[in-house]
Amino acid sequence: MSIELGRPGSLALLALLPVWWLWVRPMGLTGLLVPRGQDAESLSLGGWRGRAIELLPFAMRLAALLCLVLVLSQPRIVRVIEEPITEGVGVAFAIDLSSSMWAQDMAERTTRLEVAKATVKSFLQQRSDDVGLVAFAGEALIRLPLTDDPYAVEMAVEAREVGLAIDGTDVAGAIAAGAGLLKDTPHDSKVLILVTDGAHNKAGMVPSLAARAAATFGIKVYPIAIGTDEAQGAQAAAMETVLSQTARITGGQYFRASNVQALQEIYDEIDRLESVSEVMVAREQAIPLGLWLLLTGMALVAGATALRGSRGGLGP
Repeated sequence: MSIELGRPGSLALLALLPVWWLWVRPMGLTGLLVPRGQDAESLSLGGWRGRAIELLPFAMRLAALLCLVLVLSQPRIVRVIEEPITEGVGVAFAIDLSSSMWAQDMAERTTRLEVAKATVKSFLQQRSDDVGLVAFAGEALIRLPLTDDPYAVEMAVEAREVGLAIDGTDVAGAIAAGAGLLKDTPHDSKVLILVTDGAHNKAGMVPSLAARAAATFGIKVYPIAIGTDEAQGAQAAAMETVLSQTARITGGQYFRASNVQALQEIYDEIDRLESVSEVMVAREQAIPLGLWLLLTGMALVAGATALRGSRGGLGP
């Protein structure tokens, strides 16, 4: 804890206080109020009591002027407070909305997309991250910029449905869009979780190129392939090659889930790998002293005025 001055140059006015004292210093008891019944002569300048009472109003006014100068210097008490702050991760989800996400091979009477949405929401309930959302099929579109509003994230995830985009699987576009959400965030850890059930089949940019671009911004990609091998057939090997390469380039990790429990365990592992940290952040708390000094100065002036009086105050 320390005392700081906002305008320390104002203290130069203190040099004028001795001049004021010499100019108005008391020369006698004229105009001094004394208690009724008290002999004024007993308070003559020859006695120490008289001299003290004579000087007191002037000393109080001098102290009031000192308070005024200090008010002009804007003093404040500053103390440093350390507070724990939970530092989340910058997370973008890229969710596949291709027609194959209608398949119901991961849970009874539940589509892959419904399973994907449910596990995403469950994952976020135990975290405090800034989250963005990309939806992709034959093209990738940003559906939610990075936000720390859990309600907005939940609504955006829940609103995703198959058929809202051109059919296909543009993995490269999903990586590029996710990187666009995360590249300028201040988070130390930036993570793109890509959930898909198919191999990249969009002409143009290839996933490895998009992954290298993401890696330059410090973004790790965690691709999650969902669905059973039987349902995916021949494209399973191609999908695994592309997604594992993407994870390797960006420093992430590739996962495979064929049922709900496996997918939940994957999110548990990502939660462990990208743990939310608690850091101590120091902040300054300033307590202004100007008002208290001003009130003190006013009280001193009022007290000095009460002690000083007219010549009539010396009468019996």
